[in-house]
Parts: sequence; C-alpha cells; structure tokens
Amino acid sequence: MAESPPSPPPLPNVPIIHRPDSQVTGPPLDRPPLAERKRLMVVDDEGPVLKLVTRILAADNYDIASAESAEAALRIMQQPGYNGIDLLVTDLMMPGMNGRELAAVVRKKTPHVRVLYVTGFADTLFTGVNELGPGESFIEKPFGADGLLEATRLLMFGQISTGKEEEVDKREHEHEWADNRLRAKIVRVLKRLRMA
Repeated sequence: MAESPPSPPPLPNVPIIHRPDSQVTGPPLDRPPLAERKRLMVVDDEGPVLKLVTRILAADNYDIASAESAEAALRIMQQPGYNGIDLLVTDLMMPGMNGRELAAVVRKKTPHVRVLYVTGFADTLFTGVNELGPGESFIEKPFGADGLLEATRLLMFGQISTGKEEEVDKREHEHEWADNRLRAKIVRVLKRLRMA
C-alpha cells in the first residue's frame, strides 16, 4: 500500500469579518468622534438591513438619508435644496437600478462622491470590470458594526481615527499584538490596496 502525502498544515483562522457566533478577542479599535460631520446616503432594498446600517452609521454622527431603492435615492437627491452627499453606501444587487448603476448616476452630478458597496456576492462586484474605481470600496455581508464603521471612516478619511494629531498605532509594538498579529497585518495590506 502506497503512503499518502502528508496533509498540509491547517490555515490560520483569521476573523476579518465579524460573525455573530465568533468570540471577540481584545478591545475594538479606538474611534474618537468625527472631527467633521459628513453626509451619507444609505440605499438597500431590504428594509431591515437598511434600518440596521442606518442605525450603525448614526452612532458615528453622520448626517444620513436613506432609501429603499436606487430610484427613491435619486428622487431624494434631486429635491430642491438638497445639499448632496459625501458617501454613498449602497447595496450592490437591487431590483431595477443596481448599486453600481446608481453610483454612476450620482457621480455624474457629484464626481467627488465616495462609494461603499454592501454585498453578499463579492464575486459579482467585478463582473465586467477588473477593479473598483477611485474612491470606491466594498464590505461583504455579514459584517459587524465595527467593520462597517471602520470601512466608512477608511473610505472617507483614509484612516479609522479622524483626529488632527497623528495617533500611534499600538499594534506596531510586538508585545501588544497578542492573537491579532496576522489579522492586523492583513487589515493593513487591505487598507493599502483599497486606498492606492
């Protein structure tokens, strides 16, 4: 009987996305209050998801408008006296106009708008395109409140902290990495790739 080759070592469990049944190790990353208030539009065709995302982002003191479809979002943005938005947080897959089409229409009027796609189907995000455009990112469902808040801050400000002073990243000190060393490295690489 021939010997089978040794099985490869198991891959490390790296919790990039918070799952409800996962154990949280260590305190969440510090997010001081926003130095400047930004205007957001949250669009999702699923009512409970729309309410949840809006409630999570409201904790960060954003000025938020929400809509249950791309068409409803455009009607809100076309109202006289509407001040526009800094960030569009949109579901990618919606009936009628999808999130990518909505982003294209919004950016024709306001090119500086940043876009955060919320999707349960990240593989469809790149259908017909090789990469996301400038000022675009995505977060995959399921995600935790911290992940959503961090994603919006990274997209809007290029960092999680929005304080005026440069904050020291304590994860740079090896003795403070604990079990999150690999996760922290991966997060930093992802930040660089998305913000490049």
